[in-house]
Amino acid sequence: MLETAKHGPDYGINALTREALPSPAARFACNPLLSGTEGGHDIHLRDLGRRGMHLYGRLESIDDGEVTFSDDLPERLATAESNFNQRMRKAIDAYIPAAGIDAEEQPPTPADNWLPSESARLNLAQANITSVLWATGYKLDLSFIDIPVLDEWGYPKHTAGVTEQPGLYAVGLPWLTRHYSSILGGVGLDAEYVARRMAE
Repeated sequence: MLETAKHGPDYGINALTREALPSPAARFACNPLLSGTEGGHDIHLRDLGRRGMHLYGRLESIDDGEVTFSDDLPERLATAESNFNQRMRKAIDAYIPAAGIDAEEQPPTPADNWLPSESARLNLAQANITSVLWATGYKLDLSFIDIPVLDEWGYPKHTAGVTEQPGLYAVGLPWLTRHYSSILGGVGLDAEYVARRMAE
């Protein structure tokens, strides 16, 4: 995927560039669930659920040990599963022959409609849960910047990391220029460009 984002435009494949995003909100969508273990593979949430992982929607509230989740888990699972296929898989599939890569064709992922039987409520005591790891992730928050360089999404207005404010630059943000912009394997490419601009 990193190679497709880096070199795809050289072959006319621009699906993983910022300009190809369907909307500004897409900058904040979750990344596809992939692993590099054993040569690389998808991570299937439904399969993990069948193997015993409990799947729920978004946390709504906690009241006296009673946890309530959103009841839209089917929609959330469908979104997570389609995210990769809609844009990224198509770009990778187009990049492989364009770049002359000899790769075995991958069969399409079979349809999987499995859903857990759990309700959207969980009683911690009844489930014998005595510890909770509060791993909430994070979201972009640049509200500490007290100059008018943020758009309506709280994201810096910039061109390839060069903001409208002289002397203010950005790197490492989601989709700064391409899909790789916020991952370790790609942030350096944007940083090289920004460093050159800073030295001008």
